[in-house]
Amino acid sequence: MKLEEVCESLLDNADLRVDFSAFPAVTLEMYIQGTVNDKFWKVIFECSQVVHMETELDDDSSSNDFFVILQASVIETTKKELAPAIQCRMERLQVDDPAWKLQLYGCISLSLITTNFTWKVVELSENEYKEAYA
Repeated sequence: MKLEEVCESLLDNADLRVDFSAFPAVTLEMYIQGTVNDKFWKVIFECSQVVHMETELDDDSSSNDFFVILQASVIETTKKELAPAIQCRMERLQVDDPAWKLQLYGCISLSLITTNFTWKVVELSENEYKEAYA
C-alpha cells in the first residue's frame, strides 16, 4: 500500500499517540479504529529530524494518551520549496535535499516538517489492539 493510500483509507479515523521524548525525533503511532479487512492495524510515522512544528489542541481533547485524527497527509518536498525561516534550520542540507510535510487534523492539529521520515503499517493481534487502549 502506498503512503497516500494509507493516509486516505486508514488515517481518516484513527487514534494518535505522540512521542516527543527524543525530540527533535518525533514518533507518531496511529491506531486504526476498529478493523479493516477483519484485521487490526497501526501506522507508525518516524520523524527523526523535525525542523519545524506547530500544534493546536481542541478544548475538548482527550485526557488519555490518544488524540482522534480525522485526516492525515504527507507531502514530500525539498529544502528549496520551504520558507526561508525553516530553511535556515536546515543549513547542513543542500537545496535539493528532501523534506516531508506532515499534517494531521482532528482533536489535535499537528503540522511538522522533517528531514528524515520513515513509515510502516503494522498488523496487530486483537490482544495487542486491546492492550493499546488499556
